[in-house]
Order: sequence, then C-alpha cells, then structure tokens
Amino acid sequence: MKRIVKNPEPTAFANWKTNWSHTPGWDEFDQGTKQADGTSIKEKVKAALIEEQGGICCFCEKKFKRDHGHIDHLRAKSKPENLDLVLAYNNLLYSCPENPKGKPQTCGHAQGEETPPITPLDADCELRFIYSVSGAILPRSRNDDEAIQTIALLNLNDEQAVFYGKRAETYKEIMEKQKTLPPEVFKHWITNMLKRQPDGTFKEFWTTRKYAAGLYS
Repeated sequence: MKRIVKNPEPTAFANWKTNWSHTPGWDEFDQGTKQADGTSIKEKVKAALIEEQGGICCFCEKKFKRDHGHIDHLRAKSKPENLDLVLAYNNLLYSCPENPKGKPQTCGHAQGEETPPITPLDADCELRFIYSVSGAILPRSRNDDEAIQTIALLNLNDEQAVFYGKRAETYKEIMEKQKTLPPEVFKHWITNMLKRQPDGTFKEFWTTRKYAAGLYS
C-alpha cells in the first residue's frame, strides 16, 4: 500500500460546491454537471485523483486504464455519521474497477461500508506490510491485527485477482535485476523505476518493487 499525500482540493470542485442553494450530495455530483470546458465536475475530480495517485489503484497499486476504476470513499458515504464526508476531497481516492459478476471483489469494491484499519493516507502505511516472492501481501508483524484485517477486508491476496500473479512477476523481475546488474547500476535503475514516469504515472505494484529491492528497513 503506497502512501498517498493528498493535494489541495481542485479549485473547480471547491467552486462547484459553493454554487448551490443547498449542500450538494453525491447524486448532484454523480449526474455530471458540465463545466465551461465541456467536462463534468466528476471528470475533473477523477482526473485529479488519478494524477495524485500516479495512475495506480489506491489499495493494490494495479495500474488501470484511464476510463476504468471508480471514485472510492475511504469512509462510506452511505453511513449517516459520514454525511459531511460525502464530497470531502480528503475522503476520496481512486480504486480498481468492479470485477465481473461471479468473481470476488477487491479493493474499494470489497470494503463495502467498512473503513480499512490502515489506509493509504497513513504516514506509516508502507511499513505495515511485507511482500513475498509468491505475490502475497503479509503483515510486517504477526501481531499486527490492523494489517491482517486490512488485507482481508480489501481481499488483497485473492488468488483469482490478476494483480496477485503480477506482484509475483514484479518481485522476481527486481530480484533478477539485482542479481545481474552491478550494485551502482542497480541502484540507479531502481531509483528511476520508483520515480514518476514521463507520463506522470508510477509503475504498478510500487511498494512490491521497493520491498523486493530491499529499500524498506
């Protein structure tokens, strides 16, 4: 789980919320009010979240196509106590698309109305998990119940999920590079690998790459 540092709320989104005679809710947002440039406010928020996260899912770090995925509420919009957070930018993340019917859900579609005990907004979230060569995500400490619950709630180790096998491939790729490249060359290679790429995105399974390279102490 890569840490996400939230950017300031997009100006267009803040302005849109003040242009109502009442407090707008998700229905108004979801209807897609068009802006002067022809895009909806929802499209603008979606673009801001994708840019903020570098084009990877907030939970599993799988890379998705720009038109896939969904805006996820960290704290469920359906709960009365979260009414003030329905359109709070700091409560919005971008997560994987819904899986086809019959397949287990993961990430935002798996969490339902629950809030993961560990979230991408936590400063220490990257240090709460380890990654195995098999592709599994594990709690760094066996006694870390919050990490165990987070993995289970988001279904991050579902073997039917595409990202499970891809994490294993990613881990093995890093190991192979570390074996074959001179240390200084590998250091330069992995540093560039973990940077935002020229298109502004991160490589998928970013924390798996960093862990496999031995960069978490």
